[in-house]
Amino acid sequence: MNANPLAASAWRRTLSAALRSSADAAGYYLLRCLAHRRERATEEQLDAAAGRISEPDVAHGVGKAHKLIARFKGRIPADPDLSYLDMGCGGGDLTIALGQLGLRKVTGVDFLARNIERARALAVKHGLSGRIEFVCADLRAWEPPRRYDVLLSFDAMEHIAEPKAFLERMKSFITPSGTALLAFGPLFHSPFGDHMWGFFRVQIPWRGLLFPENAVLRARREFFRPTDPATRYSEIAGGLNLMRYCEFLAMVEETGWEFEWLAVNTFLERYPLLQRISDALMRISVVQDYFAHNVYCVLRLRTPKR
Repeated sequence: MNANPLAASAWRRTLSAALRSSADAAGYYLLRCLAHRRERATEEQLDAAAGRISEPDVAHGVGKAHKLIARFKGRIPADPDLSYLDMGCGGGDLTIALGQLGLRKVTGVDFLARNIERARALAVKHGLSGRIEFVCADLRAWEPPRRYDVLLSFDAMEHIAEPKAFLERMKSFITPSGTALLAFGPLFHSPFGDHMWGFFRVQIPWRGLLFPENAVLRARREFFRPTDPATRYSEIAGGLNLMRYCEFLAMVEETGWEFEWLAVNTFLERYPLLQRISDALMRISVVQDYFAHNVYCVLRLRTPKR
């Protein structure tokens, strides 16, 4: 006698759900043993903190700008006559630092209102509001008033939903001879790509791959962001798109850009042996996604072949 296929299917779904629930619970109880509450804050508290500007904040931005200039090895154009667009500017530290370095036409765009509020306050504090502007907008829908000579995207690409569509969208922001500079990471599949280090006492490499998403985000709500209801990585404030390194390379090719320069894991440059190992791993397709921590690149629009 044959078993009822509908009943068998329902039984498998029930078993699968039970196993997922058990894995989520086990993962959560292990993660909570490794977590702390020292940086726990509600969205309301984060909004309030965004308006408080301190001198260390300013120094951090300038230091970050110098670090980026060093890692791009002189490839960031520094011409006061050029126009710059900082895509996903966050709290404006880097945008402000560019103004302090002498750039006169800089626009920063971010979709989080608290980031733009902080950035504008920072610009006023340093007398730069005349040469730097900040816009609160979603770059996927924002219509720029002009095209820019230099596009900048720092610590943002791994957070942008539909990154391929964004690379396509960037083409409407840039002048025909312009340059786009991207620096981002850690990528999700790299050792600490889940961006959850802020509330763990013990950091486990590849945590986002080893533990169920529900378990990680349940721990995040309890120990880090109690008023963020996100149940998916893509839903947290700022979002994570889970993009792989190999996918990024393909997206660049498919959207009509070309690499003028590309570097991976530049933080290892002070350790030549580790940098050589990293470079070797980047040439092995089956493992490159799991070791590509950060990416620095210069892009130009590909010239159509005649």
